[in-house]
This record gives sequence, structure tokens and C-alpha cells, in this order.
Amino acid sequence: MGRILAFIVPALLTLACCKCLPQGPVKMIIETDMGNDIDDALALAMALRAVDNGEGELLAVGCHKNCPTAAAYTDAVCTFYGHPEVPVAMSITPVQEFSDYVDYTAVEKDFVKTSSAYPEPVALYRKILAAQPDHSVTFVSLGFGTTLAQLLESAPDENSPLDGVALVARKTRGLSVMAGSYGEKKRAEYNVKNDVPAMQKVFELWPTTIWQNPFEIGKQTMYPGALIEENLGYYEPNPVVEGYKAYKQMPYDRPSWDILSVLYPLRPELFTSSVAGKVTVDDEGYTWFAPDPQGRHYVLSVTLDQPQALMKAEQAMTLRYGEWAERKKLLCFDLDATLTDHRCPLEPANRALLDTLRRKYEIVMVCAGNCPRVYKQMGEYPVDILGNYGMQESTVENGEFKIVREDVFPADTAFFMAQNDYLRAKYGYNEIYGAPVEFHKTGMVTLALLGVDAPIELKHKFDPDRAKRKVMYPEVCEIFKDYSVYIGGSSSFDFSAKQYNKYDAAMRYATEHGYTEDQVLFIGDDFGDGGGDSHVRINGMDYIWIKDYTRDPEVLGFLY
Repeated sequence: MGRILAFIVPALLTLACCKCLPQGPVKMIIETDMGNDIDDALALAMALRAVDNGEGELLAVGCHKNCPTAAAYTDAVCTFYGHPEVPVAMSITPVQEFSDYVDYTAVEKDFVKTSSAYPEPVALYRKILAAQPDHSVTFVSLGFGTTLAQLLESAPDENSPLDGVALVARKTRGLSVMAGSYGEKKRAEYNVKNDVPAMQKVFELWPTTIWQNPFEIGKQTMYPGALIEENLGYYEPNPVVEGYKAYKQMPYDRPSWDILSVLYPLRPELFTSSVAGKVTVDDEGYTWFAPDPQGRHYVLSVTLDQPQALMKAEQAMTLRYGEWAERKKLLCFDLDATLTDHRCPLEPANRALLDTLRRKYEIVMVCAGNCPRVYKQMGEYPVDILGNYGMQESTVENGEFKIVREDVFPADTAFFMAQNDYLRAKYGYNEIYGAPVEFHKTGMVTLALLGVDAPIELKHKFDPDRAKRKVMYPEVCEIFKDYSVYIGGSSSFDFSAKQYNKYDAAMRYATEHGYTEDQVLFIGDDFGDGGGDSHVRINGMDYIWIKDYTRDPEVLGFLY
């Protein structure tokens, strides 16, 4: 019988089989060939985030290769994502792979792990299954069928008097598997062909429902490399991100093959399914589907409009800040290096981004610069501005810009100029362009190490990693201990009255407009210690760290 092309035969398609999946947290055991393609790592991260969100419970992760670095890397990911309690298993049966893939799991050495020895998976799975309620566990297979076949063949033991097939029938709800292909081009898909006998056994003997996620869907849902480069929203080095960097030179987008198999049990309504049927695997590794009302197998697919929803869900469930799209009401934006280059006009693409975001959120600018300068730099964009770290506030009414609040704390100009001379003499920054110090109307002060009028190209080259200013920072803080001190812009220090910072400015504005802190999201570029946005991080407000303002539409696309 010829293959049924589930992607192009509408008569075989139905809505996703939601009734087959549980309400409440999904109990999962994940099987992975970690260390081959990189999407296994992000799929695991999604499962761990689902645990945090109360959507999932991760009972175990098994690496079906005799590979200690793969297991250790898996362990390190679980630990990084806050779940060191998740047991990680390593197969004692080597899997023959013929692959040129980079073993990115070497990055595990840089991250904390909970174990140096990993148990054999079949015994672990039998113990876990025996302790779970009947029909409660969903297996997720992201690689070969090796260990699943061994589980089905397992004999009764001290954990259960049932053999493998009977135990799986009693305790599992189903199996979500990334395997096979039904595209126009005939393909023996990677996860199948690397252990054909095992995958044949899985599709033949697995006694509960199988949801097959074939090769084609993953190609239709590419995970953006821009979000990987943003460290998935995390402040600390992330083993998943480091794995992506080691796997292939960034930036690159990657298909979501394995990610979708984790996503399906959590979001079945986002997929389309075939009617019930039976999948078989031939000796060459090709999969075939035949409709059968009594069958337990469903082949997943997507309609033309579903990939976008899938990609949005993936991003929301893998980014540290992904879930914020549904509960945030007020977006606070920094300007320089967040939406445009330092003191340069607002980027047209990011102006369009603001237009789009304003349809869903209220937006306020929270900046180091004064309100008139920010308003002009943004091309008179009609938005409220909190300038000079909150010392100044402006709005636009009927197309007219006006200052609505200005808190003035005059600076001691003689003191600042004297300390400017001292610091320049000590650290050698005596070649400047324009004035060395800028005194703002509110009393905020900017000490420009290259001068207020320095060319932008020199500013970019001066201190990109802030190492030069970090050397000076402790002494600058001590000298100006009566001020809030920030490593500002690209080559300067900013000083504001002690009680002003971007966190307090954002919260004052939020409170006055009826928003709670949980409804506020701060978007900036400078959250490191001493940075202009640092108080936001220190005080625990939710934030997104922008590393490249030219990619804002990609990074922030999940918000709308």
C-alpha cells in the first residue's frame, strides 16, 4: 500500500486529539539522543519551563546512548533550569550512529551537575511507572527507539509484576514521538533509520496512543537564532545557549523537530491530526500510515496558518520572559542602544515596532537623557518620557510636547569640574571633543570621558566591554557618594540625585497610571552592575536585556 501524504490529503485530517491528553500538569518522561542535533537541548528546556509554569511534571530524562557527556550535559541543563532533582539516565547499550554532528555536550564541564554516575534507564522507568497513577504518564521520544523497545521487552521485577508491555499499558497515556516523514520527497528519517528494529518494535507493540510528529512540521517552524543570541532572556551563561553556539556558528535559525514533540502534549490544540490509523516502519526506515478506526496512531501536521501560532508558543515557553506577553500592560523602554545607537535618530524599523506594540500595551520611555533631547531623537514620537533617571517627565497632548514634571537638584558645578580634572589626570583621559562635563537642567550630570561631542565611531571603540570604566567605578562612587552613579552610554558616567533611578521612575509612573509591578516590563540594554538599568534588575522588576537594537523586531516579536 502506498504512503498516505497526511500533509496534503485534507480528508484524513481532523482537529488535534485534545481529549486524549490530560487536564492539568502533564507527567512526562523524555527520551533523547542528546548530543546529535541541538534541538534536543531546547526541547528539554521547554519541558523544564513547563514544570515551572505548573503545566508539566518531568519524571525523568533518558539518554539512549552510552555517552557520559550527553548525560552530564542533560543533567547540567536540568540543574541550570532549577530542577536538579530530575533523574537522568544513560543507556548501557551503545547505539551505532553514523553522524558528523559536533558533540556540543563538551560544554557540560562549565556547568553544575548533580551526579557523576547515571542509572540505566529501563530499570529507572519501571520504578517510576510503577509508582504513578494508572494512565497518567506521557512518554516523549526525541531520538531513537532503542530504550523504548527495551522497556517494552522488559520482564517483571521487584518494582512491578507486569512485563514491559503490560506496565506501559497500565501506566501511560501515550507516546509523543519525533519520527518519520510523509513529505513529497521520500525520506528515511534520522531518528528511525539509526535503530530501525527498535522503532519497528515501538510502533508495533506500544499499547497506548502514539502521536507521531514527522520531519516536515519541524521544517515549517524555525526557531529564531536571534533569541538564542539573546541568551534566551537569561542573565547568567546558559548551557542550552552555549550548546547552540558550539553546535554551529551563530547566528542561525534551526528547525523545531524535537521541540514540537514536547509542545504537543502541552498544547495539542495548536496542531492538526490525522484520523486514527496505524503507522508501520519498513526495513529501510520509511514510515507508512494507513487509516484504521481501531488504530492507536495519529500523524500530526499543520495547516497553512498554524506554524505562526506554533512558533509563538515555542518562544513563549522557552524564553525566560516568554509568558509575559499575556500579563504585561506597561512597557518601559530605554532608548540609546535599546532602540537606536547612542544619541542617534530612532531606527525606522523600531519606530514601526513601537507602533505595533502600542496597539496592545501602554509605552513609556525611561531614559538617562533629558526629555526634550529624547523627544527630538525619537523624531517627535508621541509617547510619555521619563528623563534624567526620572527627574523629569514629559507628555504629548494634541501633538504638543510639554514638560509635566521637573524635579531640580542643582549640582555643585565647581566640585564636579574639580573632580573631573582629578580623574582625567589620574586615568589619562585628557584628549576630549567638546565640553568634558554636561550639566543638565534637573541637576543630573554627565562626565563624558571622550567629551560631549565625540564622534560616534570613537565612542563605539572606546570601552565596548566597559572594562575601562569598571576600573574607575569604585573610586567614582566613593568620590560622588552623595549621588547615584551609573556607567552611562558608551563612554561616560552619569550622576543623578541619590533618590532617582530607572526602577523608581518606572514604578512611580506605573502607580500613577494604575499598574502593579507585575504588569510592568522594562526593556533596556544596561542591566549589569553599575549600568543605567541596573536598579531594575536589582529590585526584581521583570526585564528584557537587548544586546543588538537592530534585531529588536525579532527579539520582541513574541509580545504581539
